[in-house]
Amino acid sequence: MSLIPFITTFIMIAVAELGDKTQLLTFGLATKYSARVVIAAVACASALLMALAVFSGELLNRFIPLIYIQTLSGILFIIFGLWIVFGREEEEEEDETVSRSPFWLVFTAFILAELGDKTQIATLALTAQYGSPLQVWVGATLAMIAVNTLGALAGKWTKDLIPARAVKLVGAAMFIIFGLWTLGELFVW
Repeated sequence: MSLIPFITTFIMIAVAELGDKTQLLTFGLATKYSARVVIAAVACASALLMALAVFSGELLNRFIPLIYIQTLSGILFIIFGLWIVFGREEEEEEDETVSRSPFWLVFTAFILAELGDKTQIATLALTAQYGSPLQVWVGATLAMIAVNTLGALAGKWTKDLIPARAVKLVGAAMFIIFGLWTLGELFVW
């Protein structure tokens, strides 16, 4: 059994999540609530969101020919790279009326911020491309947890240490390179 779907997913999602709005949300929430609570809520929300993305990707994999899936995946990765460079991240506002429990507040805020985000869509595309839903789910979930744990633990210190622009450019380059590589495998190599 090849670990390529797991490794590729972990790297792609981790790089995409660095400096993302949900990591910044995690920074902010960790300054208000216990890092342990924030990490637990983010881990649970990530597992659920990535499971939804994997399920959707597996459905695509079963009913659509592989060449169309790979072509769409390559194009999506290039679009995500351009989105990182040229797109605007909207600031999430916390709604403290959702719940009095910090866990449920963080869980809900994270789900709302991440739902339909590029990392979730990338997970869907990777599942459709590789046809290895368990490996992609584990890779994506662990990447989300790892990156957001770093955000929760490092807080404002990490934000000041690494310029946000540099993080965005590296993430964009990774998506564009992976998209070109995917399309190159189909049409050039």
